[in-house]
Amino acid sequence: MEFKINTKHYENIDSIEIKNKIKEVYNICLDESLKGNKVAFYYEDLNNNIISYNEEICFYAASTIKILTCLLIFKQADEGIINLNKKLLVTSDDIITGGGIIKYQKQDTEYTIDKLIELCITESDNTAYIKLIRFIGKDKVIEYGKSLGALHTLEGKDSYGITNCLDMIIYWKELIKYTKENSNGAKFKNYLLNPTTKFIKNNKYVRKYGMFDIAYHETGYVDNEKPYYMIILTQLNKEDYKEDFINQIAKILDEINNIV
Repeated sequence: MEFKINTKHYENIDSIEIKNKIKEVYNICLDESLKGNKVAFYYEDLNNNIISYNEEICFYAASTIKILTCLLIFKQADEGIINLNKKLLVTSDDIITGGGIIKYQKQDTEYTIDKLIELCITESDNTAYIKLIRFIGKDKVIEYGKSLGALHTLEGKDSYGITNCLDMIIYWKELIKYTKENSNGAKFKNYLLNPTTKFIKNNKYVRKYGMFDIAYHETGYVDNEKPYYMIILTQLNKEDYKEDFINQIAKILDEINNIV
């Protein structure tokens, strides 16, 4: 198993406080890795200062990948290819177990594409996601991910695939750029700021979580006075402290960000 930390640009920073914080976060992750638990994180501020741990190691993407499909649909809507008000019928045959609220519908129901995106992000609704990815086409999402430079978009047999920190940071940089430059950007950002479930306790975190079996992730962009990207991916098996773990990592990274 690889235990690798990257501190791009931080090698030239003399702050003992920052060096101690980097050592602290590395040791926490190393301890989990030595126990056989796979963990990774990636921090990058807007000055391209980077701290990461096991950035190339792949995990089951779970619901984190939903952002890419939704981003592509929004982009195609801006180009006039897709009408967000178009309605798609969700029947009992479409229902997917797991996260979300559509699974509780009692009769066949039409949803606009925009509403499906909202439910896909705010409720992490699996039925909404599968309906959307079937509508736009898995191959198109894979092609889009590759065009951005990602290496592992939707690898695997299902519609979630695998990911790592390096792919996720590519998706998030494109997403945040979109929210700043396009007409539907503010709406998309609002969905990401207000999910029903929040693992990391930070109301400035524009985020998408992923959770399935042993996968437990938070990914996104902290939109505060000193913005930064933060990806935390874990495979902590059934450990009951996994939410505490990602909050501990997030807290240290935020402290580092505040020092610089």
